[in-house]
Amino acid sequence: MLEIAIAVTVLAVGLGSAVYSLLTASALERSTREQALALQAAESCLESLQATNFPETFLRFNATDADDPGVGASPGNDFAVEGLSPWPGDPDGMPGEILFPGDGVGLFENAAVPALGMPRDLTLDDPPVVDDLDHALDYRVLPVLVRVRWSGARGNRELVLGTTLNNERKTP
Repeated sequence: MLEIAIAVTVLAVGLGSAVYSLLTASALERSTREQALALQAAESCLESLQATNFPETFLRFNATDADDPGVGASPGNDFAVEGLSPWPGDPDGMPGEILFPGDGVGLFENAAVPALGMPRDLTLDDPPVVDDLDHALDYRVLPVLVRVRWSGARGNRELVLGTTLNNERKTP
């Protein structure tokens, strides 16, 4: 009888460990899939920014519709990511967001955004001058962050990609 009790205990511990391992592996797989979706969405967003006529990029992807060019798509600064849920309480209900230096409506050189290397001269003055004017219509370089914030298998997560766009096009 004692041998049977010991065998059942060992079997229960073994099965419990196996179930725990399966649940952990499932959560890790889901988390990895979510991370891949976020990265793919952020990279796609950066490609859209790069494919836009450079002088119109800020106007088309900023936080206001008031300055959108009359012709063509102007998606704004928020975007959905299929398969991801936004953080609880997210005001627009979309996990993706495009961030420029400024207030979302204006583009400012004196914005304190270390992740974008800001403040810095966006008009490439000679000598460089950082001022407090809105440069939405005369920038020559455009720092941008693409952020995806989602609520997933491992809680609230965030992925951020950053780059600086310019008017030079790369040739294949």
